[in-house]
Amino acid sequence: MPQNKQAYVRMRVIDDCLRSKIRKYWSKTDLIEKISNTKDIKISERTLDYDIYLMRNCSQLNYNAPIGYSKKENGYFYSDSNFSIANLPLNEIEFNALATAAATLNQFKHISVFREFASTVDKVINLVQHIEYQRSETGLKFMDFEEAPYSVGNEHLDILIDATRHKYPVRLIYKKFDAARPKPRTVSPYLLKEYRNRWYLVGLQHETGSLRKFALDRICSLEPTRDTVFMDNYGFNPQLHFKNAIGISLEEETVEDVTLSFTPHDGNYIKTQYLHSSQEILIDDKTELRVRLKVVINYELISTILSFGMAVKVIEPAVLKQKVIDNLKSCLQLY
Repeated sequence: MPQNKQAYVRMRVIDDCLRSKIRKYWSKTDLIEKISNTKDIKISERTLDYDIYLMRNCSQLNYNAPIGYSKKENGYFYSDSNFSIANLPLNEIEFNALATAAATLNQFKHISVFREFASTVDKVINLVQHIEYQRSETGLKFMDFEEAPYSVGNEHLDILIDATRHKYPVRLIYKKFDAARPKPRTVSPYLLKEYRNRWYLVGLQHETGSLRKFALDRICSLEPTRDTVFMDNYGFNPQLHFKNAIGISLEEETVEDVTLSFTPHDGNYIKTQYLHSSQEILIDDKTELRVRLKVVINYELISTILSFGMAVKVIEPAVLKQKVIDNLKSCLQLY
């Protein structure tokens, strides 16, 4: 089995040569020269011999390439002119990876920055669906990926992607859900973050000089501005900024030790899909699954806890327990 990426690259070049419709026979010198010229990879005859051997015989690659050799023409060729290593069927792992990628890309086809690739995405999706049909005896779909619905505000993504990449400010009219009317703001964008099918902009608001987040579905209008200097924040690290948070809210920056007790049944879900990367199991027995998280207390944490209903209990901290109690009392008042 080849141990590095270069081996696969070399084999792709060999495959391209041997399936050429213009030229049938390729000597070792020709193949080595072609690899060198097209991929800038220098190899010896011994390496080429080994590549050809693997293409013919390696069970892990499973190419089983029909590579013949003509003494008369002093060159290698495909005995099956229709063969190509690119035509080989996908194994199950490769197919699942392709299907996942296709489903993910399909969610963003409507965004114009991706629109030029829409036809390519469609080809991949059609290929996945065709393979699904062939593999299923009934022809029915057997893999169904979650699809993100279209959200208001996604039409702003094009400008924001460009502004974030090329570092120029944007002027936006923003209206909070609880605000009486929208207000104008100038923002130097740093990061676009998606959470539960909603997009958020993280950037420095020029009017306040502070780091803020803006939900795209609350942006009434948006335009780039080239007459304002981009304000860089060298202390902002996207990977670290949300490290201690569930979701997008970071009004409170104090990291707390949050201890939660789940029923054994719902605890099975928590063990297989962590609530947060800091999750640590403290107790796992017939009566409970108790975990500890190191996170900030924010809206998303409380909402996540409430979503488990009576299957979870907050052990600590007391401030979080009280917030959950207050939310439950408010819910009861609705009935």
